[in-house]
Amino acid sequence: MTFHRFLQILIASGIALQGSVAQTPPHVPLSVGDAVALVLSHNPAIAESGQAIDASRARAEQIRSGYLPSVDAEATYVFLAPVSVFDLPGESIKVFPNNNYDGHVAVRQTIYDFQKTSSQAGLADSRIALAEDSRESVKRDLEVRTAETFYAILFLRRSIAVQDGQVQTLEEHLAITRKKAEAGTATQLDELTTQVRVAAAQNVRIGLENSLRSAEIALRRLAALPSDTPLDLRGEFSPAVPPPGRDSLLKSALTDRIEARSADDALASARAQQRAAGASDAPSLNASLMYGVKNGYIPNIDILRGNLAAAVDLRVPIFDGNRTRSMEEEATATLRAAESRKEEVTLMIRAEVDQALSELTAAGERVSVSETNINQADLAVKNARLRYGAGSLSNLDLLDAETAAAQARLTNLQALYDVVTGMIRLRRATGSPVAGR
Repeated sequence: MTFHRFLQILIASGIALQGSVAQTPPHVPLSVGDAVALVLSHNPAIAESGQAIDASRARAEQIRSGYLPSVDAEATYVFLAPVSVFDLPGESIKVFPNNNYDGHVAVRQTIYDFQKTSSQAGLADSRIALAEDSRESVKRDLEVRTAETFYAILFLRRSIAVQDGQVQTLEEHLAITRKKAEAGTATQLDELTTQVRVAAAQNVRIGLENSLRSAEIALRRLAALPSDTPLDLRGEFSPAVPPPGRDSLLKSALTDRIEARSADDALASARAQQRAAGASDAPSLNASLMYGVKNGYIPNIDILRGNLAAAVDLRVPIFDGNRTRSMEEEATATLRAAESRKEEVTLMIRAEVDQALSELTAAGERVSVSETNINQADLAVKNARLRYGAGSLSNLDLLDAETAAAQARLTNLQALYDVVTGMIRLRRATGSPVAGR
């Protein structure tokens, strides 16, 4: 992937995130590891994923509350009329009062629910693991984007320096050409041709500056930095180091990649969902104990008296409108999808490792070729200047040689940049820290 393609994807991906603004002292040199740590400390997406984990844990606690007793204070008042009365010699006795009061504390506890609660708790735990995987995935994506943006800025700054050198050389050549034109040893066409080359080099520099501003904006947004924060970045474009063998890389990738762990956790969650669905219509055995005061006891039915009630009940679902069967069918489909996802992730990881290895190898070869091209281009410029000074080479040929030398340096920078981004992609593909920390 060329730098310009990367920059387009970077801007189009919408990495601008809203959130709290990080405070960092100006003019503090940042390595790529420092930049990654800064982003992971201040990017709002990290806090968002952390809240999702907290929500999953809270849901798990809600389910586990089924293991604990519930305690309620209850009070009721009921007015009844008419009431039954039976007559005795000398008096009439009400069977129950018109005004009925009842206040009690009730303790209820599930004794056994045939693993209904435990299966739901297991499903909740599996969803915590998925939320944690999601957070790790967010962190890994931010690490990759930060490292790529970091090195994009370094690449652009050095490309601008190379372009500045070319502009300066062309301007010096333009001054010489003008003097020769005034002396009659060069034509007006030579001067115009040189001016065109100067303008073209300046236009390239303007484009590089615009790309640099875009990359710096992207890095500040990733780190939630103020828009005027200086970026003092320190890093080098080192030649590619031969990576370990493909088999070793694949083994590491299938173990360490967050996508592989997430696929395993999704598979475990689907199995937990299947167990929970199967236990949803299980019987439940419950106990309750109530103590309080109420009236209505003969012979003094208006007097509040203490009372105690204890009960055990067994509930066995008989028909639930096919709800359990539908839940089991959903769980089975989810499990099959998770198994397919596991296979797809394995194939994806293998392909990404192979592709990253191929790109890194090609980038390393381009570095070697571009270094040779620089040496050859420098020799060509040296000879061209000697011949131009002797009058045996045209102005246009000298400009071509100087442009080729500048282009050789830019090509070498591009190849070195491709090596660095190739290493980042290989680390990501194998689940290693992308900043080499």
